Amino acid sequence: MKKLFLVLCMALSLVACDRSKENPQNKPVVKIGIMLPLSGDMASYGDATKRAIEMVKEDIKNTKNHYEFVLEDSGTDTAKAATIIRKLVFTDKINAVMGYISSTAMVVAPIAEENKIPSFWFVSAPEASIGAYNFRLYPDLVTGAEMISKKIKSEKKKSIAIIYQNIPSMNYMVADMLPVYTQELKIVMNENFIPDEKNFFALIQKIKSANPDYIVFEATPPETDIFFKQLRENKVNIPVTGFQLLGMTSNLEMLDGVWDVDTAQSNPEFITRYKQMGGTDNLFYADYVYTMLMALVNGFENAGTDNMDEFIAAAAAKTESPIGKLEVSTDKDLVIHNHIYQHIVNGKKEIMEK
Repeated sequence: MKKLFLVLCMALSLVACDRSKENPQNKPVVKIGIMLPLSGDMASYGDATKRAIEMVKEDIKNTKNHYEFVLEDSGTDTAKAATIIRKLVFTDKINAVMGYISSTAMVVAPIAEENKIPSFWFVSAPEASIGAYNFRLYPDLVTGAEMISKKIKSEKKKSIAIIYQNIPSMNYMVADMLPVYTQELKIVMNENFIPDEKNFFALIQKIKSANPDYIVFEATPPETDIFFKQLRENKVNIPVTGFQLLGMTSNLEMLDGVWDVDTAQSNPEFITRYKQMGGTDNLFYADYVYTMLMALVNGFENAGTDNMDEFIAAAAAKTESPIGKLEVSTDKDLVIHNHIYQHIVNGKKEIMEK
């Protein structure tokens, strides 16, 4: 029994020693849970997230707190997300949580609110920002719809078919943008498709019958790649656009010639660092993840969680985002207004003139 006790003591001392090496100044520890898709169809986004986390680690060496990041593979499974957030809260004792899947955010946000844990989400679902502790980081969707409409009209085109995946993020995105499209363009088709759709033949025939001047397409991978492949196979030459569409594919070459509207491309320094860490020409929203994580760090560094109005204000004011300036909206979310046109040329993204 004494021997067992000594072994346990030695093990605990080794753990304490390892932690002291990670946090040599014994700073207050802040744990941030990060829920992301590390496997499945969106694994490329999870890989990009891990690179963004490493970049944040490099940039927060002189902080008053010691930050630990707890990664969890939540995928897009809401039941799995509910289990994971309880583990993060009650076992890992996290101080904040973040992610970028709408269905995950809708499950996690009420639990974060109940336990007074700040949560940041790069999603369009408004449920992700209900309460004092839940916040979204999102681009200005109305401006995005206005820019898409403006470019379509500049090409002397008038009608569109809106095609989107029936998942919370895309449903909310289309709902926010639809009033602009309705006012500016003729909508000849407005239809969604089930998640995990593999055969778009019937939908493509409907699009051909509707004969729009443009297709406005909103979906996640791999549905984006499948749709474009089948569109080409059916020899449909109707131009396609969307909001942040070019970030929703793992195969940029398949979208050659396609344009979209997105928030401004990350600054060159960020892109260079990302590629040096093994990243590709597609950032898979690593810049948004970096921004959210830095915003959380700046909230803890400059405000703490006693007053969440001060927390979100500090998160916006102190964060140098590679995407553009952060602003706090009237409903206390973080908004990015800096939008661009971009298209694919020879398999690579290029910024277009406004």
